[in-house]
Amino acid sequence: MKKVHEKLKKIRTDKNITQKEMALKLGYKDKSGYCQLENGDVEMTLEKAIKISQILGVRVEEIFFDTKVQASRTNQQTA
Repeated sequence: MKKVHEKLKKIRTDKNITQKEMALKLGYKDKSGYCQLENGDVEMTLEKAIKISQILGVRVEEIFFDTKVQASRTNQQTA
């Protein structure tokens, strides 16, 4: 199971978006602020998570939640 920062980096690099581009789109002056988010050095806010998912064009759940856990809970509830 990948950690959040690993999933975030993979999605970003798969879309050929640099850390600097992400930083600028999130309002940082340089890439260091974004790097801290991506590396898990600072806590991610809900607002940042939503903005990142919009920039990357993916659902918040794809980056920040384990879909296997969600699927199994959903299956248990419907059974």
